Amino acid sequence: MLRVLARRLATAAVTLLLVTLLVFGLIHLSPGEPLGEQQQGEGLRRITPEAQAELRALYHLDRPLHEQYGRWLGDLLTGDLGRSFHDRRPVTTRIGERIGVTVVLNGTALALMVLLAMPLGALAALRPGSAWDRWTAIGSYALYATPVFWAALLLQILVAVRLGWLPLAGVRSQDWEYLAPAARLADRAEHLVLPVLCLTYGGLAYLSRFVRANLIDSAVAESRRAARARGLSELAVLYKHGFRQAGVPMLTLAGFLLPALVSGSVIVETVFAIPGIGRLFVEAAFERDVPVLMGLTLLSGAATLAGMLVADLAYAFVDPRVRRG
Repeated sequence: MLRVLARRLATAAVTLLLVTLLVFGLIHLSPGEPLGEQQQGEGLRRITPEAQAELRALYHLDRPLHEQYGRWLGDLLTGDLGRSFHDRRPVTTRIGERIGVTVVLNGTALALMVLLAMPLGALAALRPGSAWDRWTAIGSYALYATPVFWAALLLQILVAVRLGWLPLAGVRSQDWEYLAPAARLADRAEHLVLPVLCLTYGGLAYLSRFVRANLIDSAVAESRRAARARGLSELAVLYKHGFRQAGVPMLTLAGFLLPALVSGSVIVETVFAIPGIGRLFVEAAFERDVPVLMGLTLLSGAATLAGMLVADLAYAFVDPRVRRG
């Protein structure tokens, strides 16, 4: 097990290094000057050539690219991600202010995917080819093919604007500070319903069909025939034998859902005006804020690799053949 962990950690470290190198190169290959314009109020102001030269020297942008990347890696080893071009604050501070809401969104969406996909997939696997199985298949394919941004705008128009059931955008109301603690929690939950729904439906549709397929494959195995010969019901066979055999590939798939959530949160947080990591990524891209972009790339890459690493380790833990291999 330790050998598996060491090998996965080494692979993850090299992968993360290559990702940051690629993003760093793409940022500097894009046209434009990162310090050519600075945000001021509601618009942009151009800075003088003298001030621009001072800023380039301050952020080491006057050095070759390999020196800039090497300096960034050296500062990273000390826990320093640099300072933002936009407001001169540390990158860790800007990310720390926004990471909480993104963790809540993605964590809730991932939990709902797993909790809802298991019973939905099991119900479809109980009667393959039935009306319920066909209708859930059609609904799953339709949901999986629906773009997130279109679904988010449609939900805003129908649920928030026309029906007025839920807030349109943001994470809290304007009078949130004056509410009681229970009312504050309810207000937060109301604002997060639509964003969480947009992050959940695509992965839920795919995951439920994945559960169904694995349960059916395991249900035709010899273990199922033997269990049915002992008089167990269809549901008991799926619970005792199907879920155990289908749980192993589910662990791996759950780790690969994290990248989709990270990319989806960029769109969802932008549409719903949620001050999270996804929206910060968009803002930093428009501002050409290289330190923030590099910090967000490092964070999202590390989170994605961590999810895959946990899935691989869980797979090795439950399957001895992986450990021996």
